[in-house]
Amino acid sequence: MTSESPINIDTANAKLKEVFAPWVQQLDLRVTAIGDGEVTVHMPYRNELCRSGGLICGQSLMALIDTTMVFVCYLGMGKYSDCATVNQNTTFMRPAIGVDVIATGKLIKSGRTLIFGEVSLATQDDVRPLCNGSLTYAVINRQ
Repeated sequence: MTSESPINIDTANAKLKEVFAPWVQQLDLRVTAIGDGEVTVHMPYRNELCRSGGLICGQSLMALIDTTMVFVCYLGMGKYSDCATVNQNTTFMRPAIGVDVIATGKLIKSGRTLIFGEVSLATQDDVRPLCNGSLTYAVINRQ
């Protein structure tokens, strides 16, 4: 996005507090990079995100993927506007235990009514993927 774009790290982090459900806000997500069709979102480790055995639960990871994709959609639309999940296919490859998780979302295609993207999760210390998501979103209001 150009420097004139309303979509930047500051406005994206403000959106996290404005438009997402309270339980998503409790994930304490933070957008750390945005632009050029990619978005990076950080989810800090917390015990509340874990299931038995100390593994970060799949539900938390899927919520991170889904939330990251919303910002990918904003990039695809070129503005903050409503969109909704149509499909999310998630593949888990290895466990996340006691680590912060980094999501990297990439815009694949932005059509008139649908936006396609991919989100990969890793950690700061290990770039091998934890899981990947392939998502399709519906554009609610493209105007």
